[in-house]
Parts: sequence; C-alpha cells; structure tokens
Amino acid sequence: MYIIGHNPCMSCISHNPLKIKAIFIINDKKEEYLKSILDKNIKKKVNFVNKSDFLRIHKDINLNDNIVVEREKFNASSLEELIGNPTEPSTLIILDQLTDQNNIGNIFRTAALTNVKGIIIPEHSSAGITSSTANISVGAVEVVKFHIAKNISRTIEILKKKNYWIYSLDITGKDVLDNKFKFDKRSVIILGNEGKGIRKNILENSDFIISLKQKKIMQIDSFNAANSIAIALYNNYLEN
Repeated sequence: MYIIGHNPCMSCISHNPLKIKAIFIINDKKEEYLKSILDKNIKKKVNFVNKSDFLRIHKDINLNDNIVVEREKFNASSLEELIGNPTEPSTLIILDQLTDQNNIGNIFRTAALTNVKGIIIPEHSSAGITSSTANISVGAVEVVKFHIAKNISRTIEILKKKNYWIYSLDITGKDVLDNKFKFDKRSVIILGNEGKGIRKNILENSDFIISLKQKKIMQIDSFNAANSIAIALYNNYLEN
C-alpha cells in the first residue's frame, strides 16, 4: 500500500513507523525531509530517487508530490480496544454502510480532531480503509482506530452493556441537535448511507434519533454525510 502526499506520509512516519516498508523521497528534497525523520530505523528505509523514477512508483503520484510511503495494510482493532474502560468518557462513531471514500476520509479527519476513540464500520456494503482513506483524511487514519463489525445490531447491544448511549443522526429525528442538546459522556453517534440513510433496524435499536437544525430548501434535504457528523461531533466535543 502506498501513501502519497506530504501530510499523510508524515502522519504515518510520526504515528506508525513500524508499519513502514519503504520511503521514497525526491533527491532535491533530501535535506528537508531528513530533518523531519529523526528515527534512525526509519532512515534506513529511505530511498532517494530522481523525478522520473519517483513518478513511476505509483500511478497516483503527480508532479507536486515529493514523498511516498510504502506501508503495511491498515489493520482493524478489536471492539474491546475501542471500548476501553467502561467508566471513562468516550465517543465512538458507527458508519452504517457508507460507500463514499471522500466522506469516510473526511470523517476520520474530523474524528481525530474531536477526540473520537474509534470508528466502527460494517464488514459488508461499506467502503474499506485504503490508501485513499489515508490521503483524503490527511493522515488521520493513522491516528483514529477502526473496527470492522460483522453485525452492527449485535455491536450496538454490546456497546449498550458497556454504558454507551446510542444516537442515530437522521433527518427523521425528533430531537434537534442545537446548543441545548447534550450527549452522554459515553456516546455512539451513527451515520447512515449517503442515499438510504440509517437502516430501520438500527434506528429502532437507538436510544435517540437526532436531526440537525437546518433551513428548508426544495431539492436540498440534508447536509452532506461528512458535514453532518462534523457538526454532531463538534457539539459533542464542546460538551465533553
């Protein structure tokens, strides 16, 4: 797997150096990057190449890129790792069958900046965590843990037993997320598919169904998925 771009690459180097197989840097940028790569073991994996050879490493590299990291594939965490101590404040996200990599990447970025403990993704009918996720998230996927769930409904049942309250973010919600709304100290926020929303059985298993306050405009019925969760997470971050 190849990570492309300055910020995603530097995030991988900073947070997951042991996952790195090789680093490729343009010759002209040698001194600039060596100052940033302090780990001696990492320096052994650095390869300096000319521009033409650099562009041949991967099809997605463009003329503005100066560094590429080859790393191991991203590994999912266990649910137990995400849950942690059931008495401590914690926020988790469940992405119910999101398929757009742009949304998922941006959600990872928002999650990293709002102290989310982890993201839960269903095993099927969902986009995977790939190099695209890393690039779109600007390296946040290196920081935020994720878990692949075989059954979201069963996962919600487990989370409830671990003192989490379940909040589904859906346009049908009667509870409106505003400056008076308060999340619990241990919260799970669910976001549904870009077109179909949250599945009915998931909604029925939620403690709260919340919606965002918004202006009504014909043909524009809701916020973008990544924007919706960003608003909810920021509100939760301020409360906690």
